[in-house]
Amino acid sequence: MLKNYFKIAVRHLTKHKMFSIINILCLAIGITFAMLIGEYIIHEKRVNADLLNVNQQYIIKSKWKEKGMGLDFTTLGPLAQTLKTEYPTLVANYYRYNPVLNVVSAGDKHFKEDIAIGDTTLISMYGFPLLYGNPQQPFANNNSAVITETLALKLYGDKNAIGKTLDIQTVRDDKQLYTVSAVLKDIPYNSIMNLLGDTYSVFVPTVGNRYYPGTDDPAANWAGIFEIAAIELRKGISPESLQKPVKQLLTKYASKDICDNLTVELAPMKTYYTSNNNGAVQKMITTLLLVVIFIITMAVINFININIGTSSYRLKEMGLRKVFGGAKRQLIFQYLTESLLLTFIAGVLSLGLYELMRSYFSGMLNTPLSPLWKFDFFRISSLTGFVVLVGLIAGIYPAFIMSASNTVHAIKGKIDTAKGGLVLRRLLLIVQFTLAIVVFISALNVSRQVTYFFNKDLGYNKEQLMVVTAFPKKWDSTGVAKMETIKKGLLTIPAIKNASLSFEIPDRKPPNSIGMLPVGAAGNQPVLIATMGADEDYAETLGLKVKAGNFFNHGKGVHIPSQIVLNESAVKSLGLTLENATGKQLTIPSFNNAVFTIAGVVNDFNYSTLHEKIEPLSFLHTEDLLSYRFLTLKLNTSDMAGTISAIKKQWNALSPGNPFEYFFMDEKFQKLYQSELQLKKATETATVLNLIIVFMGIFGVVAFTLVKRNKEIAVRKVLGADINRILFLFIKDYTWLIIIANIIAWPIAYLANNYWLQNFEYRMPPQLLPYLMVSGFILLATIIFIVLQCYKIAVSNPVKVLRTE
Repeated sequence: MLKNYFKIAVRHLTKHKMFSIINILCLAIGITFAMLIGEYIIHEKRVNADLLNVNQQYIIKSKWKEKGMGLDFTTLGPLAQTLKTEYPTLVANYYRYNPVLNVVSAGDKHFKEDIAIGDTTLISMYGFPLLYGNPQQPFANNNSAVITETLALKLYGDKNAIGKTLDIQTVRDDKQLYTVSAVLKDIPYNSIMNLLGDTYSVFVPTVGNRYYPGTDDPAANWAGIFEIAAIELRKGISPESLQKPVKQLLTKYASKDICDNLTVELAPMKTYYTSNNNGAVQKMITTLLLVVIFIITMAVINFININIGTSSYRLKEMGLRKVFGGAKRQLIFQYLTESLLLTFIAGVLSLGLYELMRSYFSGMLNTPLSPLWKFDFFRISSLTGFVVLVGLIAGIYPAFIMSASNTVHAIKGKIDTAKGGLVLRRLLLIVQFTLAIVVFISALNVSRQVTYFFNKDLGYNKEQLMVVTAFPKKWDSTGVAKMETIKKGLLTIPAIKNASLSFEIPDRKPPNSIGMLPVGAAGNQPVLIATMGADEDYAETLGLKVKAGNFFNHGKGVHIPSQIVLNESAVKSLGLTLENATGKQLTIPSFNNAVFTIAGVVNDFNYSTLHEKIEPLSFLHTEDLLSYRFLTLKLNTSDMAGTISAIKKQWNALSPGNPFEYFFMDEKFQKLYQSELQLKKATETATVLNLIIVFMGIFGVVAFTLVKRNKEIAVRKVLGADINRILFLFIKDYTWLIIIANIIAWPIAYLANNYWLQNFEYRMPPQLLPYLMVSGFILLATIIFIVLQCYKIAVSNPVKVLRTE
C-alpha cells in the first residue's frame, strides 16, 4: 500500500512540474533559514551550558538605590568568600576576580593580555579542562599563574609551559614574576569570563598580588565595590535562602552608606548570557524566531494555495477511488504522503543551501555555525522532526478538504467548496502580503535607526581618531610624566594633529561616580557625577566644544592642581549655570573634603551608546588622579598605512618592550552597535526571502488561474474586451488584497517597531515614508509580475483557444 501511495505521489508531482518546483523552492528557502537561525539559537543557548554545576551557579549583582554609586555586575570584594566561610551549608564554592589589562612578558616577547586577578578556586568552580598541571591544585602558590594554551604558544612556542616564568607589569613601579603551574585548554565563551567582552589568558591569585598600590589583596576591602564574583549554591538551596544571610553580612561588615543603598541580587549563570544587557540576546533570538515563523508560514501558504488549485484536476480520481471502495483515511494518507515527499525533497535541497549560506550567516550573526558533518543526534532529530511537521501542516488542509468532497460531484469534476476555496486562497494571500509588509517595514525602520546612529552629531569627532593602549601602565607621577613624554614624542610626526592621555574614551559611561557639592551649599546631599581622568588636550583632540572657561588651561602649558571640568548636564545637576559655573568651587567628600575649582564647561556629548541618555560628567586632570589607560591621537592624513608605520616606529623607540596596540574610534563605535547591525542584516535578508516566496506564490496562483480562466478570457476578447481590460481584471483582484494587507500590517509594524525603539534613548521619529515606500513597492512589483504573466494569454488568438476547448 505504501508503495502505491509513493508511486501516485511521484506521478502527480512530476505531472505538475512547475507547481512542484515552486513548492519545493519555497519550502527549501524556509527550511534553510530555519536551520541557520536554529543553529544560531542552539549556539547562544549553549553559552555557559558546559560549566560545572551551572544550575547552582549565580553571578552576584548589585542594585544601587542611588544611581551612580556603583556598577550592576560587580559587588563588594569580600562578599562571596565570606558567604562561603560563614554559611558553608548554603554556599558550596565561589570565584572572584578583578579584570585588568597589561603587558605579559617572557624573555623578549611582550603581549597585551587580559588578566584575571582572582581566587584559586577557578578550576574547582567551573571545571575548565587542563592540558597540563594538577586539576586538584592548579595554583601551586601565590606566585603561580595559570595560562591558556594560546598564550603558551605565543610566549614559549610550546603548549607545555609548566615551570616556565613570565612577568606582568603592575601599575606600581615594578613587575611581578610568576611561574606557570597549569595550562588551560582555550576557554569557551561564557558569562563569567566574558562579562566585559574580554578574553582572559592569564589567571593569577588575588592573595599576595602586587598589581595595585597600597594592597596585596584587592578583594579584601568591604569598601571596594568593583569585584566580579560568582557563587555556587549547594543542591536544594534557592537564591531566596541567601537574602537574609546577605543582609546580615552587609550590616556586620559594610558601611552604613552601602547598607542603605545596596541590594544584592543573584543572577542565574545558566541564563545570564541571554538575559543580561536588558535581554539583548533573548530579544534577538525572539525576533529571529518570529522571522522564521513568518517565512515558514508563507511557504506553507504557497503550498496550500497551489495544492487547493491543482486539486481540481484530481477530483475525478478522488471520486472514482471512493466508488471503488477507497476509504477517506486512505485519501487523506495519499495527500499527506505527497506533501511529505515534496517537503522531504525540499529538506534535502535545504542541506546544500545551508552549507552554501552558512559562512555568510556566521559573519552576519557573529556566531560560528556548525557544518553539517558536525551535526549531533539532537540537531539531526530536530531537523527531521521539523521537516515532518512542516510537511504535515502543509498537506493536512488539502488532504481533509479533498477527501471530504461529495462522490457524485467529484466524479463530475465539480468542487463542493469552490466559493469557500476561493475565499480561503484570498485570505491566505492577504496573510502572505501582511507578513511581507510587516517584515519589509521593520527592515526599513531598523536600517533608518542604524543610519541615524552613524549620522547623528555625537558631540565629538570620531573620524581619524586612533586610540593607543597606554603602556607602561605606571599609575604614579613618574608614570604620567613618562606617558606625557611619549605623547610629545609622537606629536613630532606631522600626521598627528593632537594627542591626549586619558582613562576613558567615548565607549561607555565611566564606572566611577563621585559625590560633589558646591562650596557653601551646606546641608545639601552631594550630587553623584560620573568622573573620568583626562589631560588638558582631551577636548581639542576629540573635538569637544568648550562652552565656558577652558579645559585645564589648554594651550598654556601649565597644570594647575585641583581643577575640574564639567559637561552641561553636570552644571545643571549642581544648580549652576553656564554663566556662573566657571571659577566656582566644589567640595568632594570622598577626597577628604578636597576643594576643586571649575575650570570650564564642555558640551554634552555621547560618551556612551545612544541607548543611554547623556548624564552629568566631570573631568579631573590625569596628574591629579595619577591613572590612565589610553593615548588618543587625532590624525590628519590620507596615507593611513604610512602614518601607522611611522607611529609604530616612534612608539618602539619611545616605549621599548611594550606592545603597540591600537584601534580606531569609528571602528570601536561600530562595535557598540553590533547587535543592531546584525538585526539590520537579518531583517534585510528576511525581507528578500519573504519577497521571493511571495512572488513565487503569486506566480503559481496566477499561472493556475490563467489556465482555469483561459476560455473566459477568450470569450471576453470575442465580445470586445481589449488587452488593458483583461490585464486590469487580474490586477484588480490582487490590488484589493494588497490594500487589505496594508490596513492590517501598518498597525502591527508600528507597534513592533515602536517597542523595539524603546531600547534607545535617542531614536528616529516615526515617519510615514517607510510605510508608503513598502506599500508602493509591493503593489508595483505585484502589478509588473502579473502583467508579465498575463500578457501572453491576453494577446493570444481567442479562436484557437475556443476551438481547442
